[in-house]
Amino acid sequence: MKRPGILARQTAARLKGEQYQVHDGVRAARSVALNLFDLRHRKTAADQRVARARDRLESVDVFALRAELEAALAEQADIDAKLSELQGDNVLMAG
Repeated sequence: MKRPGILARQTAARLKGEQYQVHDGVRAARSVALNLFDLRHRKTAADQRVARARDRLESVDVFALRAELEAALAEQADIDAKLSELQGDNVLMAG
């Protein structure tokens, strides 16, 4: 003879199992919704990365960097000219 507690637990388990049974259309809709949520979340993250990169790029003064580079290149060329001049003098002194 079965005890009433066991029957209640079996009935509860069966009802709980039926509670989670859904049609394939519902599963597909849930899957699409989860994919949309994930894609929207990833798009938001990508948009934020783009905005941060733009802000960092705009904060850099490109013209100042170009002027600094040109000054450094001019100084480098001046030093190279002086070095070649001194090396030429050393060759003349040795010869």
